[in-house]
Amino acid sequence: MMTKAVFVAALAVHSAASATAQSGGLEIGTTRFYRGAGNQTVVDGFARVPFAVLDSLTRGPNAVAAYRLVLTVRDSANLQLVADSWTRSIPARLLGTPRGSSLEHFTFAASPGTYTIEVAVHDSATGRVTRAQVPLTAFAARPAASDVQLATGMRAAVAGDTAPRTGELRKGGVILEAAVRPLLTPNQASLGYYLEWYGRGLAADTAAVSVRVLKADGTPLVTTPAQRVPFEAAGGVTRAMVDLAGLPPGDYGFEVVVQGRDTTVSRQAPFRMGGFETVTLTAPPPPADKFEMMREAQLDTLYGPLVYLMTSDETGIYSSLTLEGKRSFLRRFWLKRDPTPATPRNEEQENFYTRIAEANRRYREGGAAEIPGWRTDRGRIFIRYGAPAEILKRPQAGNTLPYEAWKYSRDRQLKYVFMDLTQFGNYALIWTDDRREPSRANWQSLLGPEGVEDVARF
Repeated sequence: MMTKAVFVAALAVHSAASATAQSGGLEIGTTRFYRGAGNQTVVDGFARVPFAVLDSLTRGPNAVAAYRLVLTVRDSANLQLVADSWTRSIPARLLGTPRGSSLEHFTFAASPGTYTIEVAVHDSATGRVTRAQVPLTAFAARPAASDVQLATGMRAAVAGDTAPRTGELRKGGVILEAAVRPLLTPNQASLGYYLEWYGRGLAADTAAVSVRVLKADGTPLVTTPAQRVPFEAAGGVTRAMVDLAGLPPGDYGFEVVVQGRDTTVSRQAPFRMGGFETVTLTAPPPPADKFEMMREAQLDTLYGPLVYLMTSDETGIYSSLTLEGKRSFLRRFWLKRDPTPATPRNEEQENFYTRIAEANRRYREGGAAEIPGWRTDRGRIFIRYGAPAEILKRPQAGNTLPYEAWKYSRDRQLKYVFMDLTQFGNYALIWTDDRREPSRANWQSLLGPEGVEDVARF
């Protein structure tokens, strides 16, 4: 299945790749991983689209530029393996950023053989087309190791944070910030690597893993001490972040060497180190509002709880929008609800997200906090009506499951009863005298006679 992701930055975002090609500033990089099922090579590809090949599509303070990216992968017989295209828009004000670019990620699987990957960028304003292509050879058989994927950021996928954000990709239990030819700066001088070790697949092994930084001519400049890494018979992963602070500006190679019991392999990928002038270039311009520089995943997080506020004409729109469209939706949504539109602050927006944060802190559920508090029944009532005047908590007693009752008395008397039906701390609303909220038909049998009386007296 083809997947796509985009990350817009103020300067070319950076990557590691087994093969790279550049034409007119458009740069392609690929990294290969092996999958034994079907003897397949999984390819993670990146295309860096320079803003220099784009023109503004519209005018005004909210002007945008747009392009259509066409991806084609053909085999040695010129048969088409992949054909895909998608459009992307960016704020036009970013076009003047020195060496600015956006990054597109794509992935596909290929059988053994040779292929050509071509990327064409069609500027929507002028119709100008910029092309680049790179050859690719899929693994003919199980290799000793994958290509090395470089990353400027790396984190483990943990409960509640398993989905990659815009500009990231996930490899197993790791989420990487990867791109085409990583660019480091004095302020961000750490470089990570991810490599899959397949070995010979005969027995468990302990390999010595070391890293070398190579000059442009291949001369070793930095070599780290070898670390002993255990691998199962089926293989495993070696990954780490390496601090390269103090490295002079220039182009370099990053080499990972894995020495197993009877197999030694090395994998290289390029990266760049910028000087202090690069820090200024890479600093993003000041945002026009809080949504301007947010990634799509961050916008989605802000959108989710709006289900409690949306009108019927605002539902069903957001998910079909582009990244810039989502930003515009959130801007319009809160502008309509701003009690003081002539001031920089939107008090209603601030208060709402404060309640969301508090609901997430108090009422997250699902064992390892997999359900954010705003999505729970208690969180929903808290967000809509605030903290209750009184709370009655009853732990499990006899055959009655744990429950708690909330009472509101500010505007009118209202009660809500929540029960831990799973006994894992997941409290569901089972009864309320609020006509706007549903009650369960069997709520009395769930509470039992004593519980019903208890709630009635509360």
